[in-house]
Amino acid sequence: MEIKGDFFVLLHSKSQNGYLVDTMSGMVMKNMDAFIKKLPSDYYVIAMDDNREGLEEKKQKLLKLQALKNEGTL
Repeated sequence: MEIKGDFFVLLHSKSQNGYLVDTMSGMVMKNMDAFIKKLPSDYYVIAMDDNREGLEEKKQKLLKLQALKNEGTL
């Protein structure tokens, strides 16, 4: 479900070592469902933006920073 004016969120899962882009409303609905079903989740919101393109730019910057940190140059 996408709501006009919705924000986009970048989520990271440590256990899956991966990223997911979702809408804020979609994330909240999934979190509510997981809460009701008492399901665990390890997704963390690490960025948000009002459009997918801006969020993708933030994701790329975060990935570069993460790589620098892993190399020990940050």
